[in-house]
Amino acid sequence: MTNAARTEGIIVLGAPRSGTTLLRRLLDAHPNIACPGETNVFRGCGRFLRSDRLADGVTVGVVDGLGYSGFSREEVLSRLREFAFSFHRDYARKQGKPRWASKSALDTFYIDELEALCGDHAAFVCIQRHGLDVAVSMQDLSNRTGRYMGEMHAYIARYPMILEAFAHAWVDLSTSLLGFVQRHPKNAVLVRYEDLAAEPDATMERIMACIGEEWRPELLARALARRDSIGIGDWKTYARSVVDEESVGRWKKLPPDTIVRLGAICNATLTACGYEPVSAEQDRSSHETRRRHEVGVLLQGMKGKRSDTPGQGG
Repeated sequence: MTNAARTEGIIVLGAPRSGTTLLRRLLDAHPNIACPGETNVFRGCGRFLRSDRLADGVTVGVVDGLGYSGFSREEVLSRLREFAFSFHRDYARKQGKPRWASKSALDTFYIDELEALCGDHAAFVCIQRHGLDVAVSMQDLSNRTGRYMGEMHAYIARYPMILEAFAHAWVDLSTSLLGFVQRHPKNAVLVRYEDLAAEPDATMERIMACIGEEWRPELLARALARRDSIGIGDWKTYARSVVDEESVGRWKKLPPDTIVRLGAICNATLTACGYEPVSAEQDRSSHETRRRHEVGVLLQGMKGKRSDTPGQGG
């Protein structure tokens, strides 16, 4: 973003588990910006605008249907944009702030639709995080909630190994974000979660310079101390009172063969995002991998025998 974008609205984009909730807390602490919890308004707009393509190339969706009824695409987008903006505008007014921001973790799945809707009508703060850390964190969330996000179902159906499905989703979302920022140099800024965790004040100063506001160091403490506007979002972020690098590099604890598989998926995009590629060489030989498997099977067999021994039950 080359010039400060003084739009009324600011939209946060990033893959789920990329630090979007932390960024939302920091933005909301600013005296001029009101950022509620996840409203999912723009996610809903993305679904509204998405259409299906038939075999003969004809698209079927709301915009197409209204087009046949005499409503131009520009009119549909204008009215839908005002609908979405009005909720956030009213929220900001209730908070006594002149500008609003919006953060919903799944919005980036609809980045093409959101670009058509408000690509030139809002400022965008985009955040990237290392793809393997995103995959690990998404798996943690799924394990904790017992379900997968609806937007992930297509990836899981295609890639049954869950971490690989999450890695492929990260590649697609990150590639879309990079393209979006390149197309919108005047109203979109891209930051990395790792930089925000390591140098929160410096990173927020950069963001604020791009959206036409000032950042003061005391805002960091204010953001982390607040518990009155939690809303929907990553509960782990709200449980923390400091910004640190504890969650950076969690992927390094994965089994070596898993790291190799995920690296093969993510490396090209990692490099494009400014990260070092993951090593493609396994730390353990195939013989060691087979041996670990054999030991695991042996241990399971021993457990089974103990449970079958008379007098050994509860």
